[in-house]
Amino acid sequence: MIIQLLLFSFVGIAAGISSGLLGISGGLITIPCLAFIFTYMGLFPSDLMHIAIGTSLAAMVFNTLSASISHHKRKGVLFHIIKPMSLGIILGAILGSVIAKFLPSKFLQYMFGVFEILLGVRYFLPKGKESKHENLPSSTILSLISTGIGTISTILGIGGGIINVPVLTHYNINIKKAVGTSSVLSFIVSLIGAVSYLILGMHTPLAADMVGYLYIPAFIAISLFSFISAPFGAYLSHQLSTKVLKKVFGTLLLIAGVMMLVK
Repeated sequence: MIIQLLLFSFVGIAAGISSGLLGISGGLITIPCLAFIFTYMGLFPSDLMHIAIGTSLAAMVFNTLSASISHHKRKGVLFHIIKPMSLGIILGAILGSVIAKFLPSKFLQYMFGVFEILLGVRYFLPKGKESKHENLPSSTILSLISTGIGTISTILGIGGGIINVPVLTHYNINIKKAVGTSSVLSFIVSLIGAVSYLILGMHTPLAADMVGYLYIPAFIAISLFSFISAPFGAYLSHQLSTKVLKKVFGTLLLIAGVMMLVK
């Protein structure tokens, strides 16, 4: 158990830094790591991905909250964007968790692996020029977009930041403000998704140290260490160029995606 807790703690540190740095929930790191650790532990294969996603979303509530507070202190959160997108995010998060409940664990594993590979490739593609002028669509369009983001995010357990940031920068939102705003949206996705997975898994007979699809030891360790490390990632996002770090992150995504497909 001590080794498992140490592994969960390291996962939490990595997830917290990536959340603060890139505006993502950390699920892209926690889910494959949890899937491998749970496989080693021999947890229920038929529900393994559901447990990994549910636990990841619950743990990410705290590190996305920590990252959101840090970005807000640095005036990196745009609340005029959060307001129209939050309703769609909530509806999408509930819808996505219900859909995931009826998907086989193996299908979720392959789906997540393919998604990670595609995102990893994206980090190596050339980036277009940024404009200094926002070009946001109407509030209705933003709500529809965020509903789709929330649905996909909770099916995969990714929090939505990895989608939100490219969407916001597409509408000429400054990258640092996009990351800060995405942190708040990721917090909403993680919170609603975690509660939904918790409720949907309540009637599934699992281990004694689990509540629904939430594995308590992993939840506590990852929550604590991701909350502590997220402000450091937020600090780096406002102080350093993330170009090299994104290439490293893209490489890690490619490796994790391939491992999810072949494991």
